[in-house]
Amino acid sequence: MSEEKGQGIGARLGRLLLQVVVLPVIGLLVAVAFLEVGIRAYLALRQPAPSWSDRPSFYYAHELMPSSQDFPHSPQKPENTFRIAVVGDSFTFAPYMQFIDAFPEKLEQMLNLNDTQMKGEVINYGVPAYSLSHEIEVVKRALAEDADLIILQVTLNDPELKPYRPVGIQTSLPDRFGAYIPQGKQASLVKYWKTAGLVLERLHNRAAQEAYVDYFLDLFENPKSWGVYEKSLKKIVRACRRHGDTPIVAFVFPLFGLPLDENYPFWGIHEKVAKLFEAEGVPSHDLQEIYRDIPLSRLQVIPNVDRHPNEIAHRMAAEEMYRWLEEHGRIPEELRIRTRYKDRTSIEPTPLGDTGE
Repeated sequence: MSEEKGQGIGARLGRLLLQVVVLPVIGLLVAVAFLEVGIRAYLALRQPAPSWSDRPSFYYAHELMPSSQDFPHSPQKPENTFRIAVVGDSFTFAPYMQFIDAFPEKLEQMLNLNDTQMKGEVINYGVPAYSLSHEIEVVKRALAEDADLIILQVTLNDPELKPYRPVGIQTSLPDRFGAYIPQGKQASLVKYWKTAGLVLERLHNRAAQEAYVDYFLDLFENPKSWGVYEKSLKKIVRACRRHGDTPIVAFVFPLFGLPLDENYPFWGIHEKVAKLFEAEGVPSHDLQEIYRDIPLSRLQVIPNVDRHPNEIAHRMAAEEMYRWLEEHGRIPEELRIRTRYKDRTSIEPTPLGDTGE
């Protein structure tokens, strides 16, 4: 092969290498650079996380109350008192809220609006992180304290199996279903490469959402957790029947971690729970409809950080519970609200049912 011919082949190989490898790589790097510039501009325009908080600056309790659940109450029920015991978990206890804003206290306020000798008493027995298996002993305590009605507050993590007795939420543990927080080498990477950070955040959010759904579905599909849940409910029902057939009703809360719309993935669980309570002769009412299509930011106690219901959600729950209890004859006549208005924009509002004509 001549030197001239060899140079020609080398030139052609050089041009081929330039076309096949070098130019595409340069193009890719330019595209990545433009993408990075675009992502940085997008992040700069994206609404930053709020730095404010509407949570209380401190929490208070009655000085004679040994816990932060409620006002103190006498184990012996006072005369002329209709006592309701609310047994549940953190949805009853209401973390990050003043105890007077929890739905049991709101319900109690609604029962004491009439000028009557009888008084309504709604006791908050809620303990954060309790499962239904823990609530058996709480129901027995409420029965020993002469509750006239047991309200069982149901959350969709009630079948959780815990080898210990909780007293509160373990806030020191990371939220595996929470927001993306880069750690270690990822933190260094996303600090300088925003495109990678956005991609990793999207991947994390999708994986966290799938894990969130799978976790709760498994609680009700796993024979072990579901079996304990069924047995626990049977024990609670049996305890109520043995104690003078004390009435028990259940109110089922939705989960506030995903939008409560037609895509909410837990409707099947709600139906399964309703069938179980029906089979055990426990009247139940699902609260999910009153929250349907309301933005989660209006219902979460710390939007995008903590998925417990806030003061708005608790007030709505109390009002719906009252409506259902009244409709089903569970509230004494003396405690049924007598003065009602269709609006409250004036000190002399229009009474409910009065057209003004």
